[in-house]
Amino acid sequence: MNERKIGIIIGYINMVLQAIINFMYVPLLIYYIGKSEYGLYQLIGSIIAYFSIMDFGLSASIVRFYSKYKALKDKIKIENLLFIALIGYFFIAILMFSIGLIIYNNIENIFNNSMSLNELETAKNIFILLLINILVTMSTMIFRAIINANEKYFCLKGLEFIQLILQPLCIICVIKEYPTAFSVALVQTILNILLNLYRVYYCFFSLNVKIKYHYWDNKLFLDFKNLALSVFLVSIVDQIFFKTNQVILGVIYGTDIVAIYAVAATIYVSYMSFSMAISGVYLPYISRIVTQNCKEKDLTDLFVKVGRYQYIILVLILTGFIILGKNFIIIWAGKYFIEAYYIAVIIMIPFTIDLIQNIGLSILQAKNKYDIRAKVYILMGIINIILSIYLGKKYGAIGCASATALSMFIGNGIIMNYYYYCIGIDIIYFWKNILYITMYVLPYAIISNIIISKFGNNIELFVFDIII
Repeated sequence: MNERKIGIIIGYINMVLQAIINFMYVPLLIYYIGKSEYGLYQLIGSIIAYFSIMDFGLSASIVRFYSKYKALKDKIKIENLLFIALIGYFFIAILMFSIGLIIYNNIENIFNNSMSLNELETAKNIFILLLINILVTMSTMIFRAIINANEKYFCLKGLEFIQLILQPLCIICVIKEYPTAFSVALVQTILNILLNLYRVYYCFFSLNVKIKYHYWDNKLFLDFKNLALSVFLVSIVDQIFFKTNQVILGVIYGTDIVAIYAVAATIYVSYMSFSMAISGVYLPYISRIVTQNCKEKDLTDLFVKVGRYQYIILVLILTGFIILGKNFIIIWAGKYFIEAYYIAVIIMIPFTIDLIQNIGLSILQAKNKYDIRAKVYILMGIINIILSIYLGKKYGAIGCASATALSMFIGNGIIMNYYYYCIGIDIIYFWKNILYITMYVLPYAIISNIIISKFGNNIELFVFDIII
């Protein structure tokens, strides 16, 4: 079994564990630290999440060019690439720290109208810890990219598995004695530092990686810059889709509504993860076959094959959640969070289009045509911000979710599908495959819905319907 298959298998094990852990962990977290503290933690986490875009697309660019030079067996260019990237991450860390200090000193001004003095003080302490966390992550991102480019998915996904198990266990143990959002952030930071140190060790002592400057490669720099800039712009809009709504709602309404939206976000981000477990391991492979001048038909076949597998999994989750999700939210988080069901469904439906086609993003990166994705995402991001502010004020969390859903459908459902068609992907053949699968899934969804409506929704039938 090759590393790519191992990566997919461990990825799905992680997905299932994540779902189980979230089911038990989030309610416990809310129980111990309270709804308000949980909302505060999620709000500050949403702000810190913006710092992840300061990767500036470097990690994706490293994987792309590392894989290319590895296929060409050019060790000199690999060492040169890593040295230039390491210098880039050094300056990124300085920039992040500077911006972090500015935000820290202005937290009171930003949330003065929606937080108490005690909440403001806690928010500042959490912000400092999460800033340290993201600085450590960013400073060692090059080593994660190296492991990915070498397709060592047992290590890459294995460390994610360890973090997945240890983090909630350690957090629950700590918050039993110290039930605060600050305690949660502290445990996350310590564990993150330890795991990143191991990634550094693995690269130098297991992969025997060498980072060395040889010469200035202007062509590499230009190609590197173009891809990195495109990935960076897409990362900005990703944060708009997944984090800005929580910030907008926090500024307008306070932390309680953020907690509701955060529960919905946990669901649709977990939904996204089931797709990424497959496509996330393909960038090194696609970069290699593009370097070797593969045929367009080969890329279409890969696009359709991966998309089919993703859709088989996602459509079952989606239809199941539409039918059973409301009861699930009540059992999982409580009746207060019922609005999270509607938020999640509104976003998950159009989001599915992007998730079953995200292998196309790896193809665009490998072909160095990712700039179109950036342009489309900027348009989507502008639409989302404008509509989220307007609809958020008028309809609250549902309004923000509707704005995001509409933006996703325009960008991913219409514009990107047209572009894939233009670059030689047989998009019509792709959707025929998706329609074929849908016709098999719908009867099961209808039967499940009839069972619930006719016989009720007690816990035994809830479990029975999940099995169906």
